[in-house]
Amino acid sequence: MSLDTRTTTAGAGAPLIDLDHIVVEFGHGRNRFRAVDDVSLTIRKGSIYGIIGFSGAGKSTLVRTMNVLQRPTSGTVTFNGADIGALSESRLLPLRRKIAMIFQHFNLMPSRTVLDNVTLPLIHEKISKRDARAKAMHLLELVGIADKAKAYPRQLSGGQQQRVAIARALIGDPEVLLCDEATSALDPRTTRSILALLKDLNERLGLTIVLITHQMQVVKDICTDLAVMSHGRVVDSGSILDVFDHPSSELTREFIYTSGNMNKGITLMQTHPLFAREREAGHVYLLSSVGSGAEETLMADAHDRFGVTGNIMFGNVDVIHNTPVGMILVSLDGPDAAIDNALAYFKSVGVGATPLAELHVNESEENETPAADAATASERGDDNE
Repeated sequence: MSLDTRTTTAGAGAPLIDLDHIVVEFGHGRNRFRAVDDVSLTIRKGSIYGIIGFSGAGKSTLVRTMNVLQRPTSGTVTFNGADIGALSESRLLPLRRKIAMIFQHFNLMPSRTVLDNVTLPLIHEKISKRDARAKAMHLLELVGIADKAKAYPRQLSGGQQQRVAIARALIGDPEVLLCDEATSALDPRTTRSILALLKDLNERLGLTIVLITHQMQVVKDICTDLAVMSHGRVVDSGSILDVFDHPSSELTREFIYTSGNMNKGITLMQTHPLFAREREAGHVYLLSSVGSGAEETLMADAHDRFGVTGNIMFGNVDVIHNTPVGMILVSLDGPDAAIDNALAYFKSVGVGATPLAELHVNESEENETPAADAATASERGDDNE
Protein backbone atom coordinates (compact mmCIF):
# COMPACT_ATOMS: atom_id res chain seq x y z
CA MET A 1 0.00 0.00 0.00
CA SER A 2 1.40 3.41 -0.95
CA LEU A 3 1.46 6.42 1.33
CA ASP A 4 -0.28 9.38 -0.36
CA THR A 5 1.46 12.48 0.97
CA ARG A 6 -0.46 15.19 -0.83
CA THR A 7 -1.34 17.83 1.72
CA THR A 8 -3.12 21.17 1.91
CA THR A 9 -1.30 23.94 3.73
CA ALA A 10 -3.17 26.87 5.21
CA GLY A 11 -2.59 29.95 3.09
CA ALA A 12 -0.88 28.02 0.30
CA GLY A 13 -1.87 28.44 -3.32
CA ALA A 14 -3.22 26.03 -5.88
CA PRO A 15 -1.31 22.85 -6.75
CA LEU A 16 1.69 23.62 -8.95
CA ILE A 17 3.60 20.33 -9.12
CA ASP A 18 1.82 17.06 -8.50
CA LEU A 19 3.62 13.72 -8.28
CA ASP A 20 1.25 10.76 -8.50
CA HIS A 21 2.56 7.30 -7.55
CA ILE A 22 6.08 8.01 -8.81
CA VAL A 23 8.43 5.04 -9.16
CA VAL A 24 12.03 5.36 -10.37
CA GLU A 25 14.11 2.24 -10.98
CA PHE A 26 17.69 1.79 -12.19
CA GLY A 27 19.55 -1.23 -13.51
CA HIS A 28 18.26 -4.46 -14.97
CA GLY A 29 17.38 -7.95 -13.80
CA ARG A 30 18.94 -8.90 -10.48
CA ASN A 31 20.71 -5.53 -10.33
CA ARG A 32 17.47 -3.58 -10.62
CA PHE A 33 17.08 -1.03 -7.84
CA ARG A 34 14.06 1.09 -6.89
CA ALA A 35 15.33 4.55 -5.90
CA VAL A 36 11.86 6.10 -5.53
CA ASP A 37 9.11 3.79 -4.36
CA ASP A 38 5.51 4.86 -5.09
CA VAL A 39 5.61 8.48 -3.91
CA SER A 40 2.72 10.92 -4.23
CA LEU A 41 2.93 14.54 -3.13
CA THR A 42 1.78 18.01 -4.12
CA ILE A 43 3.81 21.23 -4.17
CA ARG A 44 1.54 24.27 -3.90
CA LYS A 45 2.17 27.72 -5.34
CA GLY A 46 4.06 30.02 -3.00
CA SER A 47 5.16 27.27 -0.61
CA ILE A 48 8.67 26.36 0.50
CA TYR A 49 8.60 22.58 0.50
CA GLY A 50 11.40 20.73 2.30
CA ILE A 51 12.32 17.13 1.49
CA ILE A 52 14.61 15.63 4.10
CA GLY A 53 16.33 12.29 4.47
CA PHE A 54 19.71 10.67 4.97
CA SER A 55 22.04 9.80 2.11
CA GLY A 56 20.44 7.16 -0.10
CA ALA A 57 16.89 8.15 0.74
CA GLY A 58 16.05 9.06 -2.87
CA LYS A 59 15.63 12.81 -2.36
CA SER A 60 17.62 14.02 -5.36
CA THR A 61 16.13 11.39 -7.65
CA LEU A 62 12.62 12.39 -6.62
CA VAL A 63 13.24 16.12 -7.08
CA ARG A 64 14.69 15.54 -10.55
CA THR A 65 11.41 13.98 -11.62
CA MET A 66 9.75 17.35 -10.98
CA ASN A 67 11.34 18.91 -14.08
CA VAL A 68 11.79 15.50 -15.73
CA LEU A 69 15.58 15.61 -15.61
CA GLN A 70 14.87 12.09 -14.35
CA ARG A 71 12.02 10.34 -16.14
CA PRO A 72 9.98 8.19 -13.80
CA THR A 73 9.65 4.47 -14.48
CA SER A 74 5.96 4.84 -13.71
CA GLY A 75 3.63 7.45 -12.29
CA THR A 76 2.55 10.91 -13.41
CA VAL A 77 4.30 14.30 -13.12
CA THR A 78 1.93 17.25 -13.48
CA PHE A 79 2.98 20.91 -13.72
CA ASN A 80 0.29 23.61 -13.69
CA GLY A 81 -2.28 20.93 -14.44
CA ALA A 82 -0.46 19.48 -17.47
CA ASP A 83 1.09 16.01 -17.62
CA ILE A 84 4.77 16.63 -18.45
CA GLY A 85 6.32 13.23 -17.76
CA ALA A 86 6.05 12.00 -21.33
CA LEU A 87 7.06 15.21 -23.13
CA SER A 88 9.97 15.13 -25.58
CA GLU A 89 13.23 16.83 -24.66
CA SER A 90 12.54 19.66 -27.12
CA ARG A 91 9.20 20.39 -25.43
CA LEU A 92 10.74 20.09 -21.97
CA LEU A 93 13.39 22.76 -22.59
CA PRO A 94 11.08 25.79 -22.30
CA LEU A 95 9.27 24.18 -19.37
CA ARG A 96 12.53 23.76 -17.46
CA ARG A 97 12.96 27.53 -17.51
CA LYS A 98 9.83 27.58 -15.36
CA ILE A 99 11.25 24.90 -13.04
CA ALA A 100 14.80 26.11 -12.43
CA MET A 101 17.38 24.25 -10.36
CA ILE A 102 20.46 24.98 -8.26
CA PHE A 103 22.92 22.46 -6.84
CA GLN A 104 25.43 21.92 -4.04
CA HIS A 105 28.28 22.45 -6.52
CA PHE A 106 27.49 25.77 -8.14
CA ASN A 107 28.30 24.68 -11.72
CA LEU A 108 29.54 28.10 -12.81
CA MET A 109 31.66 28.55 -15.94
CA PRO A 110 35.16 29.40 -14.61
CA SER A 111 36.23 31.24 -17.77
CA ARG A 112 33.24 33.59 -17.74
CA THR A 113 32.58 36.58 -15.53
CA VAL A 114 29.76 36.60 -13.00
CA LEU A 115 27.63 38.69 -15.35
CA ASP A 116 28.26 36.36 -18.28
CA ASN A 117 27.43 33.32 -16.14
CA VAL A 118 24.06 34.82 -15.29
CA THR A 119 23.23 35.71 -18.91
CA LEU A 120 24.32 32.28 -20.21
CA PRO A 121 20.81 30.72 -20.25
CA LEU A 122 19.65 33.54 -22.56
CA ILE A 123 22.30 32.94 -25.21
CA HIS A 124 19.82 31.32 -27.62
CA GLU A 125 16.86 33.53 -26.68
CA LYS A 126 15.44 36.35 -28.76
CA ILE A 127 16.77 39.06 -26.49
CA SER A 128 19.45 41.63 -27.17
CA LYS A 129 22.77 41.38 -25.37
CA ARG A 130 22.11 44.77 -23.80
CA ASP A 131 18.72 43.72 -22.41
CA ALA A 132 20.13 40.40 -21.21
CA ARG A 133 22.91 42.13 -19.32
CA ALA A 134 20.48 44.67 -17.85
CA LYS A 135 18.24 41.84 -16.61
CA ALA A 136 21.25 39.99 -15.19
CA MET A 137 22.42 43.11 -13.34
CA HIS A 138 18.96 43.51 -11.83
CA LEU A 139 19.09 39.92 -10.58
CA LEU A 140 22.61 40.35 -9.21
CA GLU A 141 21.33 43.34 -7.27
CA LEU A 142 18.40 41.25 -6.06
CA VAL A 143 20.72 38.57 -4.66
CA GLY A 144 23.12 41.14 -3.21
CA ILE A 145 26.17 40.64 -5.40
CA ALA A 146 25.99 43.30 -8.14
CA ASP A 147 29.46 44.58 -7.18
CA LYS A 148 30.95 41.26 -8.33
CA ALA A 149 29.56 41.42 -11.88
CA LYS A 150 33.02 41.65 -13.50
CA ALA A 151 34.66 39.10 -11.20
CA TYR A 152 35.31 35.44 -12.04
CA PRO A 153 33.96 32.51 -9.99
CA ARG A 154 37.43 31.67 -8.59
CA GLN A 155 37.50 35.12 -6.97
CA LEU A 156 34.29 34.50 -5.02
CA SER A 157 33.49 32.75 -1.78
CA GLY A 158 31.18 29.73 -1.74
CA GLY A 159 28.24 31.82 -0.61
CA GLN A 160 28.85 34.38 -3.33
CA GLN A 161 29.06 31.65 -5.96
CA GLN A 162 25.74 30.25 -4.80
CA ARG A 163 24.18 33.71 -5.11
CA VAL A 164 25.43 33.83 -8.70
CA ALA A 165 23.89 30.40 -9.32
CA ILE A 166 20.58 31.62 -7.89
CA ALA A 167 20.64 34.73 -10.11
CA ARG A 168 21.36 32.53 -13.13
CA ALA A 169 18.44 30.26 -12.22
CA LEU A 170 16.12 33.28 -11.98
CA ILE A 171 17.07 34.69 -15.41
CA GLY A 172 14.31 32.65 -17.08
CA ASP A 173 11.59 33.96 -14.73
CA PRO A 174 10.84 30.54 -13.18
CA GLU A 175 7.79 29.70 -11.12
CA VAL A 176 9.67 27.06 -9.13
CA LEU A 177 13.24 26.83 -7.84
CA LEU A 178 14.48 23.32 -7.02
CA CYS A 179 17.38 23.41 -4.55
CA ASP A 180 19.38 20.17 -4.49
CA GLU A 181 21.43 20.30 -1.27
CA ALA A 182 22.14 23.94 -2.17
CA THR A 183 23.65 24.79 1.24
CA SER A 184 25.50 21.55 2.01
CA ALA A 185 28.89 22.91 0.91
CA LEU A 186 28.53 26.11 2.93
CA ASP A 187 29.48 26.99 6.50
CA PRO A 188 26.65 27.60 9.01
CA ARG A 189 26.77 31.40 8.80
CA THR A 190 26.73 31.40 5.00
CA THR A 191 23.98 28.79 5.02
CA ARG A 192 21.81 31.11 7.11
CA SER A 193 22.39 33.97 4.69
CA ILE A 194 21.47 31.86 1.65
CA LEU A 195 18.35 30.56 3.39
CA ALA A 196 17.37 34.14 4.26
CA LEU A 197 17.83 35.06 0.60
CA LEU A 198 15.65 32.16 -0.56
CA LYS A 199 12.93 33.12 1.91
CA ASP A 200 13.10 36.72 0.67
CA LEU A 201 12.78 35.59 -2.95
CA ASN A 202 9.80 33.44 -2.00
CA GLU A 203 8.07 36.42 -0.40
CA ARG A 204 9.03 39.12 -2.92
CA LEU A 205 8.64 37.16 -6.13
CA GLY A 206 6.04 34.59 -5.09
CA LEU A 207 8.65 31.98 -6.02
CA THR A 208 7.79 28.41 -5.08
CA ILE A 209 10.81 26.61 -3.64
CA VAL A 210 11.54 22.90 -3.21
CA LEU A 211 14.51 22.37 -0.95
CA ILE A 212 16.14 19.00 -0.34
CA THR A 213 18.50 18.53 2.56
CA HIS A 214 19.64 16.12 5.25
CA GLN A 215 19.53 18.84 7.95
CA MET A 216 16.36 19.55 9.91
CA GLN A 217 17.73 22.95 10.95
CA VAL A 218 17.60 24.04 7.31
CA VAL A 219 13.98 22.90 7.11
CA LYS A 220 13.04 24.68 10.33
CA ASP A 221 14.51 27.97 9.16
CA ILE A 222 12.37 28.51 6.06
CA CYS A 223 10.11 25.60 5.04
CA THR A 224 6.31 25.72 5.19
CA ASP A 225 5.88 22.03 4.35
CA LEU A 226 7.93 18.90 4.83
CA ALA A 227 8.27 15.37 3.50
CA VAL A 228 10.60 12.88 5.20
CA MET A 229 12.12 10.18 2.96
CA SER A 230 13.72 6.85 3.78
CA HIS A 231 14.79 4.16 1.29
CA GLY A 232 12.78 5.70 -1.55
CA ARG A 233 9.55 6.19 0.34
CA VAL A 234 7.93 9.16 2.06
CA VAL A 235 7.42 8.18 5.69
CA ASP A 236 6.02 11.47 7.01
CA SER A 237 4.61 14.67 5.52
CA GLY A 238 2.54 17.75 6.18
CA SER A 239 2.97 21.35 7.21
CA ILE A 240 6.19 21.84 9.17
CA LEU A 241 4.27 22.52 12.40
CA ASP A 242 1.99 19.50 11.93
CA VAL A 243 5.00 17.24 11.40
CA PHE A 244 6.70 18.58 14.53
CA ASP A 245 3.49 18.22 16.51
CA HIS A 246 2.53 14.74 15.26
CA PRO A 247 5.54 12.91 13.78
CA SER A 248 4.33 9.52 12.58
CA SER A 249 7.69 7.82 11.94
CA GLU A 250 10.68 7.04 14.11
CA LEU A 251 12.98 8.66 11.55
CA THR A 252 11.06 11.95 11.73
CA ARG A 253 11.34 11.96 15.51
CA GLU A 254 15.10 11.40 15.23
CA PHE A 255 15.43 14.37 12.89
CA ILE A 256 13.41 16.52 15.30
CA TYR A 257 15.51 15.45 18.29
CA THR A 258 18.71 16.20 16.40
CA SER A 259 17.54 19.64 15.26
CA GLY A 260 16.99 20.71 18.86
CA ASN A 261 20.10 18.94 20.19
CA MET A 262 17.79 16.75 22.25
CA ASN A 263 19.54 13.70 20.81
CA LYS A 264 22.54 14.46 23.03
CA GLY A 265 20.39 14.77 26.11
CA ILE A 266 18.49 11.59 25.31
CA THR A 267 21.72 9.65 24.78
CA LEU A 268 23.16 10.89 28.09
CA MET A 269 19.99 10.04 29.98
CA GLN A 270 19.89 6.55 28.48
CA THR A 271 23.56 5.66 28.97
CA HIS A 272 25.44 7.85 31.46
CA PRO A 273 25.97 6.47 35.01
CA LEU A 274 25.13 9.91 36.39
CA PHE A 275 21.47 9.33 35.51
CA ALA A 276 21.20 5.69 36.62
CA ARG A 277 18.83 6.51 39.50
CA GLU A 278 16.41 8.36 37.20
CA ARG A 279 16.47 5.51 34.69
CA GLU A 280 15.76 2.92 37.38
CA ALA A 281 12.83 4.96 38.72
CA GLY A 282 11.30 4.75 35.23
CA HIS A 283 9.73 8.19 35.26
CA VAL A 284 11.81 10.12 32.72
CA TYR A 285 9.80 11.61 29.86
CA LEU A 286 10.33 13.80 26.84
CA LEU A 287 7.65 16.46 26.94
CA SER A 288 6.91 18.18 23.64
CA SER A 289 4.49 20.86 22.53
CA VAL A 290 3.80 23.06 19.52
CA GLY A 291 2.23 26.46 20.10
CA SER A 292 0.56 25.70 23.42
CA GLY A 293 2.98 27.61 25.65
CA ALA A 294 1.99 25.13 28.35
CA GLU A 295 5.59 24.19 29.11
CA GLU A 296 6.11 27.54 30.83
CA THR A 297 4.10 26.55 33.93
CA LEU A 298 3.93 22.81 33.43
CA MET A 299 6.15 21.72 36.32
CA ALA A 300 4.54 24.15 38.73
CA ASP A 301 1.07 22.92 37.69
CA ALA A 302 2.12 19.28 38.16
CA HIS A 303 3.31 20.06 41.66
CA ASP A 304 0.31 22.20 42.68
CA ARG A 305 -2.32 19.87 41.23
CA PHE A 306 -0.86 16.42 41.86
CA GLY A 307 2.09 16.77 44.21
CA VAL A 308 4.47 15.65 41.47
CA THR A 309 7.93 17.20 41.36
CA GLY A 310 9.56 17.62 37.96
CA ASN A 311 13.30 17.91 37.54
CA ILE A 312 14.19 19.33 34.11
CA MET A 313 17.26 17.52 32.81
CA PHE A 314 17.54 19.02 29.30
CA GLY A 315 15.42 21.44 27.33
CA ASN A 316 15.06 23.29 24.05
CA VAL A 317 12.55 25.81 22.69
CA ASP A 318 12.49 26.79 19.01
CA VAL A 319 10.33 29.35 17.26
CA ILE A 320 9.10 28.10 13.87
CA HIS A 321 6.90 30.45 11.83
CA ASN A 322 6.35 32.55 14.97
CA THR A 323 5.15 29.46 16.83
CA PRO A 324 6.98 28.12 19.92
CA VAL A 325 8.06 24.48 19.64
CA GLY A 326 9.31 23.10 22.95
CA MET A 327 10.99 19.86 24.06
CA ILE A 328 12.14 19.10 27.60
CA LEU A 329 13.46 15.94 29.25
CA VAL A 330 12.09 15.67 32.78
CA SER A 331 12.37 13.24 35.66
CA LEU A 332 9.07 13.07 37.55
CA ASP A 333 9.00 12.21 41.25
CA GLY A 334 5.91 11.18 43.16
CA PRO A 335 3.47 8.29 43.70
CA ASP A 336 2.71 6.30 40.56
CA ALA A 337 -0.97 7.30 40.61
CA ALA A 338 -0.07 10.98 40.92
CA ILE A 339 2.39 10.71 38.01
CA ASP A 340 -0.31 9.04 35.90
CA ASN A 341 -2.65 11.94 36.69
CA ALA A 342 0.06 14.43 35.78
CA LEU A 343 0.68 12.69 32.46
CA ALA A 344 -3.05 12.78 31.68
CA TYR A 345 -3.03 16.49 32.49
CA PHE A 346 -0.06 17.10 30.18
CA LYS A 347 -2.01 15.49 27.34
CA SER A 348 -5.09 17.60 28.07
CA VAL A 349 -3.12 20.83 27.60
CA GLY A 350 -1.49 19.71 24.35
CA VAL A 351 1.82 18.43 25.68
CA GLY A 352 3.03 15.04 24.51
CA ALA A 353 4.90 12.79 26.95
CA THR A 354 7.13 9.99 25.64
CA PRO A 355 8.87 7.63 28.10
CA LEU A 356 12.68 7.60 27.92
CA ALA A 357 12.67 3.90 27.01
CA GLU A 358 10.69 4.67 23.84
CA LEU A 359 13.09 7.34 22.59
CA HIS A 360 15.47 6.22 19.87
CA VAL A 361 18.50 8.11 18.60
CA ASN A 362 20.55 6.38 15.93
CA GLU A 363 23.06 8.80 14.41
CA SER A 364 24.70 5.97 12.45
CA GLU A 365 21.75 6.04 10.03
CA GLU A 366 23.47 8.92 8.27
CA ASN A 367 25.47 6.21 6.53
CA GLU A 368 22.48 4.13 5.52
CA THR A 369 23.09 4.41 1.76
CA PRO A 370 22.07 1.02 0.31
CA ALA A 371 24.74 -0.82 -1.64
CA ALA A 372 22.50 -0.96 -4.67
CA ASP A 373 21.97 2.79 -4.49
CA ALA A 374 25.70 3.44 -4.42
CA ALA A 375 26.21 1.04 -7.30
CA THR A 376 23.81 2.97 -9.50
CA ALA A 377 24.84 6.48 -8.44
CA SER A 378 26.89 7.16 -11.53
CA GLU A 379 24.11 5.87 -13.79
CA ARG A 380 21.57 8.35 -12.45
CA GLY A 381 24.06 11.22 -12.07
CA ASP A 382 23.22 11.53 -8.38
CA ASP A 383 26.31 12.54 -6.46
CA ASN A 384 24.46 13.49 -3.32
CA GLU A 385 22.18 10.51 -3.01
